[in-house]
Order: sequence, then C-alpha cells, then structure tokens
Amino acid sequence: MSIYQRAVVTFQVVRELGFQQPFYNFLYRAGLKTGYFRWRTPFKPHLHSPLSNLKPFLTVPSREMLIDTLQGNLEEIILEAGEIVNGQVRLFGGPPTHLELKPPGELHHWTDYENRSAPWGTQDIKFIWEPARFGWVFPLARAYLLTGQDDYAQTFWQLTESFLTANPANLGPNWTSAQEIALRIMALSFASQVFTSSPASTDRRKKMLADCIFEHAARIPPTLVYARSQNNNHLLTEAVGLYTAGILLADLPQASGWRRLGWHWLNRALQQQLASDGTYVQHSTNYHRLMLHNALWVDAISRQNGVSFPPETRRKLAAATLWLLNRLDPISGQVPNLGHNDGAYILPLSCGGYVDYRSTAQAASRAFLGQPCLPPGPWDELSLWLGLAANYQPLLDPNLQPTTSAVLPRSSRVQELITNHHSRISNSQSWGSLRTAWFNSRPAHADQLHVDLWWRGQNIALDAGTYQYNAAPPWENSLAGTAVHDTVMVDEQDQMRRASRFLWLNWAQGKTIREECSDTRLVAEHNGYQHLGIIHRRSLEQITPTRWQIEDYLLPAKNSIIVTHSFILHWLLPDCPWEMDGLSLHLQAPVGRIVLSIELEPRPLLQESHQLIRAGKILSGTGTFPPILGWYSPTYGYKLPALSFRVLMLTAPPIHLTSKWSLGETSHPSSTG
Repeated sequence: MSIYQRAVVTFQVVRELGFQQPFYNFLYRAGLKTGYFRWRTPFKPHLHSPLSNLKPFLTVPSREMLIDTLQGNLEEIILEAGEIVNGQVRLFGGPPTHLELKPPGELHHWTDYENRSAPWGTQDIKFIWEPARFGWVFPLARAYLLTGQDDYAQTFWQLTESFLTANPANLGPNWTSAQEIALRIMALSFASQVFTSSPASTDRRKKMLADCIFEHAARIPPTLVYARSQNNNHLLTEAVGLYTAGILLADLPQASGWRRLGWHWLNRALQQQLASDGTYVQHSTNYHRLMLHNALWVDAISRQNGVSFPPETRRKLAAATLWLLNRLDPISGQVPNLGHNDGAYILPLSCGGYVDYRSTAQAASRAFLGQPCLPPGPWDELSLWLGLAANYQPLLDPNLQPTTSAVLPRSSRVQELITNHHSRISNSQSWGSLRTAWFNSRPAHADQLHVDLWWRGQNIALDAGTYQYNAAPPWENSLAGTAVHDTVMVDEQDQMRRASRFLWLNWAQGKTIREECSDTRLVAEHNGYQHLGIIHRRSLEQITPTRWQIEDYLLPAKNSIIVTHSFILHWLLPDCPWEMDGLSLHLQAPVGRIVLSIELEPRPLLQESHQLIRAGKILSGTGTFPPILGWYSPTYGYKLPALSFRVLMLTAPPIHLTSKWSLGETSHPSSTG
C-alpha cells in the first residue's frame, strides 16, 4: 500500500470511527516502538505476592445441588474431564485434540512478537492462545464436584505448574494479549475455589497460584490503552480480570486500585458498547455471549461483596438479554452464526456444549430481567454456579420488570420488548430473522439483509460463520464477505470496502421500513451499493407456519444512470441429499423435506444461470465461483460442507427476485445429485 493509499485509509478510519480510537492505537504502537511497555513489564520469573492464599469470592454449590440441576446429564461431563486427564482438550468446542501449553520455539519478551521482531511460531496464534485460556479447568472442576475424585484436582495443578514453567511472566506469545491474561485469571480463580479442599491443593500450590494471579494482574494496566483503542471485548474482559484480581488479592496494596480500575472500565464499556436495543458493539452472537458471561461473572462476585451494577449498566444488560432471547432457537438452544465467531466460551458451565446458549439466556434473564426465561432444566447449571437460585431477586429498573416462564413467551412484557426489535418472525413450526444494522461502530461482516431460517430446531438458511482469522488464502477471515451470506451481491462486490482482515470502510447502512412491517412481515433496505446506482430492499414474510417468502428488490438509486449489472442471489443450506428442478432446489433434511424455489422478474434477462456448490466444488450449473463457497463453520478452526445455491443474473434494474421456502411438503423434481 502506497503512502497516499495509507493516508486515504487513515482519513476514512478517523471519519467513521472518530479520533479517539485511532489515537489510542497510536499510543499503543508508540509504547511498543519506544520500549516503554518492555520497561513497564520486565521479565520477572519469580514475582511473589505476600499472600499465601486467595480470598473466597464464589459460593460453590453442593454435589447434591449440582446433580439435581443436571437431571441425569452427568456422563458428558465425566467424559470430557477424562479426556483432559489423558492430555486432550476440546478447543473452541470442537473434537478432542492434544493439549499443548508450551509455545513453540524460543521465548522472547511479549513486545518482540507485537513488534514483529520475533516469530509467533504458528500461522494462527489463536491455536496457541486457546488452551492457555485455561477453559479446560471448568470440566475438571465440575467432574471433581460430582465425583470427589482427586485425579481431577491433581490434573489441574500439574497442568498449571507445566504452564507456568513453560510461560514465565512476560515471556512468550501467551503474554502478548492482556485479554488472554484476564481470561486466565477468571479460570484460575474459579479453579482455586472448587479445588481448595482437595488433598492435591497443598499450601505450596495455593501460594504459587496467588503469585501467578498477582503476576497476571500486574500485566494488564500498562497496555489498557490498547483495549481502549479497540473498544470491544478486549476492554470488557481486561476490566473483569482486574476487578477479579482485586477481589481475590484484597489484602494487597495494589488490589484496591485494580478493583477501582476494573469497575470503572467495565461499567463504562458496558454502557458504551451496548446500544439501547441491546445490540453489542461487535455485531456477533458469540461475542454477545462473551459480553454477558463477563457481566454475569462480575455480577456474581460483586454481589458477594455487597456491590451492584449502577442502574444504567443494568438497563443496558437487560436490553442485551432481550436481544439474545430474540435470537434463541426454542428447540435447540442455538442462535444464528452472526458476525465473528472465534470459538470463545469463557464460562462453559452447561451440558448443552458450545452451540447451546440456553444456560447463558437463563442466567442473564435471572440476573438482569428478574425471572428465568426457561422452565427448570440442565441449562440452570450456570445459574447455580453464579448463585442465581430460583428465589434470587436482583435490583431491577422499575420500568423493566417482565414476567417470563418459557422461551419467547407469547404474552408478557418480554415478548413485547422482543417484538419491538423488528428482526424476527416466529411461529410454532419455524422462525426467521432479517439482519439489519445501522452501524455506529466497526462492522464485523458485510451481511446486510442476510436472512436466517430455522425449522424444527435446525438452521436451514445458514450464516457461514468465521472458520479462521489467520490462515493461508483463501481462508484469511474470508467468510466475513457478502458472497457467503444469504443476501444479494451486485457486480461481485462486497457491500462495504474491505481495507484489511478486520476493517471495513464505507459502511453499508441498513434501515427497517417500519410502516411496511407487521407481525408476519419484515421489510428493510441498505445503501451499500448506492455508489453503483443500486438500492437493495428485502422483505421476509411468513405465509403459513411452514411457508416463507423472501422478496428482493434491486432498485435504481435516486439520480443514478440505469446501466447493466450482475446480480447474485445466494443461499447457504445444510449438507443434505438434493434434487434440482429448474430454479427449485429440493433437500431431504433430517427434520423433513425442504423446497427452495426462485422466481425472477423481469424476463427475459440478458443472462441467467445457477450454481449449486458443495465444499468448494460445483454440483450443478457452470461458471466460476470463489472456493470459499459451500462451507459452514460452526466454531473456530472447523469447517463443514454445506450447499451454496446461487442464481446469477445480468440485467439492468429494477429487478424483483422471490425466494419461496416450503417446509415438509412433497414435490416431484426432475434431476438429482
């Protein structure tokens, strides 16, 4: 990139983000280049705190309470804990793999990696960071509480000792990100509470853990400026790490400062990063859960110390809880794969696994709405660990006191507030959502007007997810683009200009056309193609409980010249046996038969074709296509085959496309695959 191009990009970044975030990023880069951060965080292999133990901060449930809550769902917990004892871990909620806590290569001061004077030792640093988050302590702790077997506690201590030996303070890639350090503080402090009575928890080991958390907490404040430059989950999590350390090490002189700093930035982040409708700044369901987990964690430990979130923070968290409920599938407990999905699951205290959001929804509803959103079930486990018992009564905003008894109740204040989001239509058989955003912060994906459809607990119109941030082409965060989303692409261009892996410029802004919406119909449009002379308007309509219709209007922008464009309508569907009949795709899904039919107006077009692509290979139709099509990533680092159905057109606007979905009905296709 030339100096001129860099200047243009910098100007656009400042114009869209404002001056503050780029300025903080400049300060962080200056701290790296000048050696300031190296001076503030020197190599200290044996930094000791004067404490020999950590202050209790959570009420650990009894074995009987945990068994009652799990309702017989014990085997999966014991299985996963056994895997960890045997040296395996489920990274990002995926299948078991080798647990490695020693980073590759020679260790350098953490600033050398950021300054690019030392190699990371891997193409994607997240595969080093993820096991070092210590998320594996939660299955060990749950199994220990259920069985009383000391092998689980012994495994925790042995792995922790191995990590500390292989990762001395401020040396190696596991000390580069203060957010990763904060997440370790949370996991280690949780383990310290559960394993405290184990014979394996010797005084020497407890002292070692106190020293470890002290070292970790001391690393966060010097680079808090970077978290402020990001103004996202980094700031939130680092604040939580500081607050947690300040509670655990309450008798240290530094502890009160850590508590104040953490509490200040946590509340400021929650109030600034959450919109009034509960949308989180990162436009991601996965990061939304991370945000709620951070808030629930601090809510639990602050309650133990007689502290409560201020009213404005609680209002934002109540709205954020409603936002999540609006996207929760009532059968599977899953949510749309919206935005960045980096596999984060920082409080894995639920039997449903990584993709099940019910435990988070239940705990957040108890903490921030006043009552559970689900009937009793194994998804109550997170609530149990956080002290959110059935009789828990939080401090509520008097203007927001809903009553709930089941997911998405039909007649309650919660349902009224959910409906006001204007992004979801649901019935007893199926539900759909229409992605519309007016961005005031950095977009994650170029996904305006993407549609998700769910039927009988299965996601049938999919969001492809993320797969990896850093990988060999074409997988360098490529699933963030418009081409893989369930929307329309014009002239094979993204809806926004991509400046880097994570940076979009010229934001496509969407808006809901509220006067055309109803209980069974949503209408919205976006201006991402206005520079091409095109406005994209889309409606999502429920015809019957098993029939849906999506209409796309590609309209000439005001005062634009009418010229020919290429248009690509894309749908990503589950990998199922398929049959084609013209522009109708027939799928035999596990939940029943699905028919998707496309109708085009006007006809004839200058050019029309279709493609059906699976795992980057074409099954039906002709022509070129990106190799990233036909894939679905349920969590970070994993991708599965899916079906990309594309209809390609060459014509001048206006045009009208209709996608008709029939669920569970018979049909008679003419070709199979």
